[in-house]
Amino acid sequence: MLELAYYAILIISLAIFAIGVKKNIDFVNSGQKSSEERLDNLRKRIKIMLKDSLALVRLYRRERKISIAHLLVLWGFIILLIDILFITILYAFPELIRTTYIFFKLSMTVGGILFTLGLLIMAFNRYALRPPRFEKKYDAKDDNLALLILLFAAIFGFVLKEFFRFSEYTNSYVTQVLWFAHAILILAFVAYIPYSKLMHIIAAPLSILTKSNRHPGITRPPQNREDYVGLVTRKDLTKRDLLSSLACMRCGRCQDACPAFNSKTSLSPMFLIQNIRRIDKIAKGEAKILKPYEVKVEENGGEGAGEKEEAKTEVRLLDTLLDMHAVWACTTCRACMEMCPVYIEQMDIIIEMRRGIIESGEAPPDIRDLLTNIQKQKNPWGEAKFKRDQWIKKAETTVKLAKDGDFDWLWFVGCAHSFDNRNIPITAKIAKILSDIGINYAVLGREEGCCGNDVRRVGEEGLFQVLKEENVALFEKYGVKKIIATSPHCYNTLKNEYDGYDVKFILEIIHDAIKSGKLKLKKEIKKKVTFHDPCYLGRYNGMYELPREILKSIPGIELVEMPRNRNRSFCCGAGGGNLVREYPGEFRPNNLRAKEAAETGAEILAVACPFCMIMLEDGVKSEKLEDRIKVLDIIELVYESAYG
Repeated sequence: MLELAYYAILIISLAIFAIGVKKNIDFVNSGQKSSEERLDNLRKRIKIMLKDSLALVRLYRRERKISIAHLLVLWGFIILLIDILFITILYAFPELIRTTYIFFKLSMTVGGILFTLGLLIMAFNRYALRPPRFEKKYDAKDDNLALLILLFAAIFGFVLKEFFRFSEYTNSYVTQVLWFAHAILILAFVAYIPYSKLMHIIAAPLSILTKSNRHPGITRPPQNREDYVGLVTRKDLTKRDLLSSLACMRCGRCQDACPAFNSKTSLSPMFLIQNIRRIDKIAKGEAKILKPYEVKVEENGGEGAGEKEEAKTEVRLLDTLLDMHAVWACTTCRACMEMCPVYIEQMDIIIEMRRGIIESGEAPPDIRDLLTNIQKQKNPWGEAKFKRDQWIKKAETTVKLAKDGDFDWLWFVGCAHSFDNRNIPITAKIAKILSDIGINYAVLGREEGCCGNDVRRVGEEGLFQVLKEENVALFEKYGVKKIIATSPHCYNTLKNEYDGYDVKFILEIIHDAIKSGKLKLKKEIKKKVTFHDPCYLGRYNGMYELPREILKSIPGIELVEMPRNRNRSFCCGAGGGNLVREYPGEFRPNNLRAKEAAETGAEILAVACPFCMIMLEDGVKSEKLEDRIKVLDIIELVYESAYG
């Protein structure tokens, strides 16, 4: 009788599971087709999927300790699941069960130990240690429930096994009832999976399989639809966006690394993805938009601000996924995408939402001012174009203009190094170093424009294309093939989003000159130095070690690291248009980073980005740390050692 009941409940459980999975498949299929190929090079994709879903390699590289717990739970679950499936099949063949009893007993013991140990570590981490990501977290009902069900099932299984050690009960009715109860618990858990956060067990491997193969420095291409202007309504979300929301484990690693979240703005990349998962319920009024912090937002005054009501059949993403404040708090630092174990593309979604807001004329005034300044004067501050080459007067060497003669390298100086008072002396030092190490270079002078990096990342795709066309026309006019960039933002765009140019970052040129002996670093600088990794140099282009090698080559310098370094580096807050905005939120990223640098005991905070220079020097002053730490560009340290 119990056997029949077991198989009946098994069928019901699998049916409920299948209905839930079908519902999630329909949800994913309601999205648009991605503009990128997500299943090309399938063999390589499968290899990555197996590596990151079964061996958890990506998670291990980012968080080693807790990844062990996940591995224990994963492989304990896999072993137990295989055992249960075989026992279910063999349940109808008692003789086979008796002959394989010892194997299954040992196998389930091993699986149970792994599974239970991993769950206990997770529970201890969540409820006792409580890492930062659990301090302000989406407290879903199924978070605790899922963990409790799993723990109870595991412990129940061990109790049951010990009960069976007493041979007189082995074939009793009590034994069968206990086995039946345990089986029901497992089957209930299986049925529960597609209706809870545990759906990530199925969706996460698919998310890994369909990850983008774009270079990190290239923005997400627009959808192949004539009417597409960005992520504006529910129908604009892609299948991959919707799949990602199911793959999200709500682990909080993305928001831990997010400068906007740490600054207590209303942006959390995790909440963004969870809002996508709940979007239909939010639209129906059955759920509320999730925000980590409530922040008062002033009316933006955009031209389209009074035209926010779409047709009733469409669900606007603004104020359904994120509010206006959150959309513009993103610094495009890419930390959320870097830390996500299942390759969710939170930042790309935000940039696409910005495109839609720009196209609808609803951008905040400071973003409109930024774009107007770049459109008219080709720089974020709106400084007159004729001032772009005035830094040349401060250079201690002759600086050739592209229009005046032949050259091998075009030095693309960039807006910050041309106009910002703190960065102009660094520009002059670069000019002398390049001349002295024998680089045959020229600059565009007043002809130089904005590269368009931040324009594209605030969502103004049309203006970016205009800037790109203007720059490419200039490059063709002067036969430019090789470019030196002094800003990581310019370097990223010229290297990855323009085509056909050999682009080097200034530190690559200097590093080669130091190695070859053309640039000799003689003077000792007996200082303790910490280095801040720029987002567009590090996470976007993987250049982590080269700046450190240069610093280590300077005599006397002692290099110390901040807790968050390399791919974990904490953004200064300037990217994504925030350089010229008053950053929202209770705290500012540059202030947080300045304090972190000072806590290392370093006397110098070394930077390799003009935006970082502006932001972190301001952070040091705001936190009144000038007597403890000084912000210097690596170029300034190299120059002092070479010429001091």
